[in-house]
Amino acid sequence: MPCTKCDGFAQRFNIATIREYRDVVRQLMEIVNEGTFLLVYASCPLQEVFQVFQAAMPGDSIHHDFRCFACGRTFHLGADIYHGHASWTVGDVPQQSENLGKPN
Repeated sequence: MPCTKCDGFAQRFNIATIREYRDVVRQLMEIVNEGTFLLVYASCPLQEVFQVFQAAMPGDSIHHDFRCFACGRTFHLGADIYHGHASWTVGDVPQQSENLGKPN
């Protein structure tokens, strides 16, 4: 079933430049502040991404995981600095249990 809150983010894509990565992070910060996504894991705060690329990296990778408040679909933003790869990936929408809402 389509989700009106997160379907616009449901395409996987690679990120080619640091500038593009920062642009994605800016958008995600707004989306989290609006309450569309919940940040469920962060290897560093989103705000630090802007400082991280200007200074030394806190390791070889940065990862942020998000979940849609409306449907529970998961999303992953990650950058492997050592290998020079970054991407946005999308998980599946969780299946609702057939027993949901039925008395036991």
